[in-house]
Amino acid sequence: MIFADKNSLKDNISCLLAETKKALTELPLWERYFTLFWLFGPFFLLIERSPADAWLTIVALTFVVRALLKRDGTFLRAFWVRATFAFWGICLLSSALSPFPAYSLGEAIIWIRFPLFAMASLYWLARDKRLIHAMFISTAIGMMVMTGILTAEILIVGAQNGRLSWPYGDLVPGNYLAKVGMPAFLILAGLSLSKVKTFKFWAILATVFTLIISFLTGERINFILRLCSGILAGIVWKPDFRILAGLSFAAILVVLIFVFADIPADSRYTRHFFKQLPFHTESIYFKTMIGGFWAFQEAPIFGIGTGNYRLLCEEIAIDLPNIACNTHPHNYYVQLLGETGIIGLISGSVMIITIIWFCFVTGARKRSNILAATAFVVPFGLFFPIQTTADFFGQWNNIFLWSAVALALATRNVLSNDDNTS
Repeated sequence: MIFADKNSLKDNISCLLAETKKALTELPLWERYFTLFWLFGPFFLLIERSPADAWLTIVALTFVVRALLKRDGTFLRAFWVRATFAFWGICLLSSALSPFPAYSLGEAIIWIRFPLFAMASLYWLARDKRLIHAMFISTAIGMMVMTGILTAEILIVGAQNGRLSWPYGDLVPGNYLAKVGMPAFLILAGLSLSKVKTFKFWAILATVFTLIISFLTGERINFILRLCSGILAGIVWKPDFRILAGLSFAAILVVLIFVFADIPADSRYTRHFFKQLPFHTESIYFKTMIGGFWAFQEAPIFGIGTGNYRLLCEEIAIDLPNIACNTHPHNYYVQLLGETGIIGLISGSVMIITIIWFCFVTGARKRSNILAATAFVVPFGLFFPIQTTADFFGQWNNIFLWSAVALALATRNVLSNDDNTS
């Protein structure tokens, strides 16, 4: 665990800060400041997509340059890394064979910076357990700052058409909570639903508060993702089944209230939500996703090219009923099928499965450690196939997503540090 049971929350945080400072002083000067730059990532992600992308890209490129200068390719031995580069190769090939190779190759080439960031975290910046703890704390603070910003928006201007948009001026703050904040949220949820009494009051308070704010953002899939991931975290780490039963009862009661009571959020989270599920041809999500399957039929082996769906959907949709063209089909796997073909779908799925498995093995090796035990929930939830999603190759979505996946992968180093100590 991160915290020592016998000390107060204030004492534990002071101890963590002292350990972080000690870990930083043991690094070479330039790496010390660069690691600090990495640790401040959750706050860059609170600003806007350009600063956030610059932060992630600088970390990824520096890792590549460092590996080349040191001639260090040991990270290439990991199967998830090889699977990632194999998938990237398929994306490049698909792009080269596509109707718009220049644009598609550009999209495919720059996508690799996201997995490279995860490799940089796991194999370089987060090799010390103390720095992993520091990043979890940084992520938790970023998550609470976001909830504070959204609370201010609710009190000052209120929700607009049932949605919140601060601090970006765009309808994505729930995406930050669901993706960037997930590793820290799982720790809070795990503590809240466990038999462990350490800081339970604070954990429950933070968990419930951030879930309420997620609900009020109006981002339904992100709210469901956080709720289900939090429950799964509670199940896999020292669960108190009485609390889980009580939570299940409360969740059913809330759903019934929304269904039968005249509540403003009712239409968005119940009737309107179920009406939009892609189970019938009139559903907007069905009309959006079906375009990915039609794109697959255009080029079933290698697809129409990475990122090309936004350029070709209108052409594909000619004389075809029930297609609502968008920039992407709103599901990762449907998008991979359409843009990279069956080969890309298989290789992309292998990459995702190996990432989940890597994190799952971390938990299996030390189930008593809450960081390790809940690590697999991050990629499992974020890449869960039965959900609507943002653009698989898109900038903003990937910055949020891979910052969380990187931290989940880096949790493996907590075990390595423990082994070295023992």
